[in-house]
Amino acid sequence: MALGITLLHVAHRLDKLLNLFGNFSAGSQKISHISDMDLMLMLADRIFVHAWWRSGSTYIWSKLRKNGSFICYYEPLHEKNSQLTIDAVEGAANPELVRIFRHPTQKESYFAEYAALVRSTNLQFSPALSYDRFLLRPDERDDELRVYIAGLLKAASEARRTAVLCFCRSQMRSGWMKKTFGGVHVAQIRNPYDQWASFHVEPYFRNKMLIIALKLRNLHPRSFAHIEGFERFARSMSKYPAPLIRQLFDRFIDEKDALAIFLVVWTTSALQAISFADFVIDIDRLSTDPSSRRNASRWFETIGCPIDFSDCASPSSNQVLFPENEFERMIDEATEAVRTNAAALAITDADVVRQWLASLSPLSSKVLRLALEEGRSFQGKSTS
Repeated sequence: MALGITLLHVAHRLDKLLNLFGNFSAGSQKISHISDMDLMLMLADRIFVHAWWRSGSTYIWSKLRKNGSFICYYEPLHEKNSQLTIDAVEGAANPELVRIFRHPTQKESYFAEYAALVRSTNLQFSPALSYDRFLLRPDERDDELRVYIAGLLKAASEARRTAVLCFCRSQMRSGWMKKTFGGVHVAQIRNPYDQWASFHVEPYFRNKMLIIALKLRNLHPRSFAHIEGFERFARSMSKYPAPLIRQLFDRFIDEKDALAIFLVVWTTSALQAISFADFVIDIDRLSTDPSSRRNASRWFETIGCPIDFSDCASPSSNQVLFPENEFERMIDEATEAVRTNAAALAITDADVVRQWLASLSPLSSKVLRLALEEGRSFQGKSTS
């Protein structure tokens, strides 16, 4: 797996080594405690952040964007990237969108980093990249996606800056990206209850999630078999064009079924992203736990990006989505599906995921633990 490390980046990271560990005279102190992972982090010339919508992804991107040695691409798989124009990338960020989505204030366009590629008409993005192959196994081929991402990396390298790709549609392709491009990979997680509640800020998020589910069902038809309303809808709509199907979501897929679908997609996405991650950010812990903030700050410093996370404040929802017992039952059904009918969606290394569970919020940790451990339920009862 080629990391494509340039001499400039190597020199920069070696300089970081000296700054972090001081000057070591011959025969005095040793730095044997520096692991291969430490060296990889310090020398890597590309960073991939794998997040979901409404998980604090824009907050993390905005922090990384402040580093002048980085080119931070915002949502590289956003379907609207095919419509980017010079005016759009060189203009200011829309303050109304910033307000609606509760994003950190931005002076420049979210997509300013794409300007050189847009001007040269060399972005090579197709809207099909956003959702058509939402799930990829590490050993699969996707030449179109490979060429597109390689173009982003090349543009950053030519600018002598580190490419940072902050995704919201990549968690179920993160293993493929790591195998294909190497680099450093960060999984970003928000607990499913608050993330789903935050989806309600705009119908876009629910609708796109349902489109993802339909595509996953086409690939693995039994994945959502436990959600009868969705199954009936998917079967009846299988011969109709996508635009018509999207118009019928609200009429035929109720809130309960939509949440049930989300829990399966959330779980399988998190399992893959964490399995292939070099570091995991739990936005809930980052918002509430000082030790998590210090740990994250130290880790980012090793890749040349000191970050102050003291202002991280991902809100907890006060909205009652469903009675507690019903929500717990839906988690049990989703995690049982992930272990059975939807197992093909869960590209995971269980041992790696278990190592990260203690760093996650209680709910996220519980859901993923249930997905890995057959015979248990949310309330601790045996299901066998």
